[in-house]
Amino acid sequence: MDRENVIEKLEKAATSLTEEIVAFGRDIVRIETENPPGNNYRACAELVGDKLREFGYQVEYVAVPSERLPELAPHGQGLERVSVLGRLPGEKARPVLHFSGHMDVVPAGDGWTVPPYEGIVRDGRLYGRGACDQKSGIVAQIFAVEAVKRAGFRLLGTVESSATPDEETGGFAGVGYLVEQGYIAAGKTDYVVITECLDADRVCIGHRGAAWMGIATKGKKSHGSMPDLGINALDKMIKLLHLVNEELKPRLKLRTTDLPVAPEACRKSTLAVTVINAGTKVNTVPDRCTAEIDRRLVPGETVEGAIEEIRELCRRLQAEDPDFQYEIHRIMCADPSLVPTDTPLVKAFLASGEAVLGRVPEFVISPGSDDQKFVVQQAGIEQCIIYGPGALNLAHQNDEYVAIADILTAVKVMALAAMELLGYEELKRGDT
Repeated sequence: MDRENVIEKLEKAATSLTEEIVAFGRDIVRIETENPPGNNYRACAELVGDKLREFGYQVEYVAVPSERLPELAPHGQGLERVSVLGRLPGEKARPVLHFSGHMDVVPAGDGWTVPPYEGIVRDGRLYGRGACDQKSGIVAQIFAVEAVKRAGFRLLGTVESSATPDEETGGFAGVGYLVEQGYIAAGKTDYVVITECLDADRVCIGHRGAAWMGIATKGKKSHGSMPDLGINALDKMIKLLHLVNEELKPRLKLRTTDLPVAPEACRKSTLAVTVINAGTKVNTVPDRCTAEIDRRLVPGETVEGAIEEIRELCRRLQAEDPDFQYEIHRIMCADPSLVPTDTPLVKAFLASGEAVLGRVPEFVISPGSDDQKFVVQQAGIEQCIIYGPGALNLAHQNDEYVAIADILTAVKVMALAAMELLGYEELKRGDT
C-alpha cells in the first residue's frame, strides 16, 4: 500500500476515535493529582492501566519503596509514588519505542471560571488542571497506537507507554526511578518520546537547565527592642540579594543562545528569587533566613557553575563581614539537554508532522526542564524528544485547556512516526 493511502486510512481511524479520546481525556482530568503533595496517583495510574490493558498491553505498576520516599519525594508527605508501564510486543522485540507522560499536575489554585476537575468540554476544548500539562499527552500516546490498529495495521516492533508521577517536582520518583531501575535503558530502549505540551506543530529537542537552590543566612536571636544584641539573619540575606540583583542578574542577561528556546524571551540565563522566610515573632530578631532561587541555564552553562556564582557572592560578603554565615543546598538541579536533529527518531517526527500538518514542524527547546533529563543524561539515550499536544503558554494557567483538534493532530503524528520507526504490516481479515 502506498504512503498516501496509509496516511488516509490512519487519519480516518484517528478521527473516528474522537469520542473515545474526549471521554478518556475527561476521565483522566477528573482525577485530581495535585503535586505537591501527590494526590491520587494510584487511582490515575490504574485508570491508565485499565485503558492500556483494554488495548492489548501487558501492564505493570512500579511503586517507589516507602523507605525511598523521603529521598525521592521529600515534599510528598509520604504519599505513594507509582508509575504504570504498558508493553505491547510486536513480532520483533526491537526496536522499542517508549512513550511517557506525567500524570501529576500543579495545584489548581483560585481564580478559575470553570471547575478545574470536572473535565468540561466546550467550543472544541477540554478544560481542567492538567488538560494541557500534560494529561492530554498521555491520552494521545495511547490512542496513537490504537489508531494504527483501527486503521488496519500492525506495528512490527514493540511499543511501551508509561504514565509517571512527580515531574512537577523534579521527576525523581517517576521517570527518574524508571531509569534508575532499568525500565528505560540504553541497549534496551531505542526511542523515547516525552509527551509534554510543547505544541503539536513542534518537535522539542532539548531543554534549558535548572538549578533550584536554597540559601540560608544565620544570625543570633535577640529581643526586638535590643536588636544590637543579636545578629539579624534577614539583614544578611538582604545584603546577598542586593548583590544578586545588582551584579549577577545583569551578567546573566548577557548570556544568550541562538538555539530555538521558546518563548524567545527565554533565550537567556535567568534568575528569580521565589521564596523568602525569616522570623517567628514581630519582637524577636530572626536567627535564620532562607531564600529559594530558581536559576535557569542556557546550553553551555552548568549547574555547578550556577551554584558557584552564588557561593562566590557569599564568600565576598563573608570576607567583609565575619558575622555573615550561610549555607547552600540543592533542591532540584539539571544541566541543559540537547539531542541531535539528524536521528531516525527526529526524522520520523518531522516527516510525520509534515504529512499531517502540511508543513515541516519547527524545532524548539523547552524553557524549563523536564523528564528528558533522565533519559538523555542518566540512561544515555540520545534518541529522545519531547512531542505532545497542548499550547506551552497554557501550562499552569487558570482555565487551562487543550484543543481537541490538537490532541487529534498529535495522535496522527505519533501514529505515523511509530509506523515509520517500528515498521508495520497490513492486518489480514480475522487478525486483531
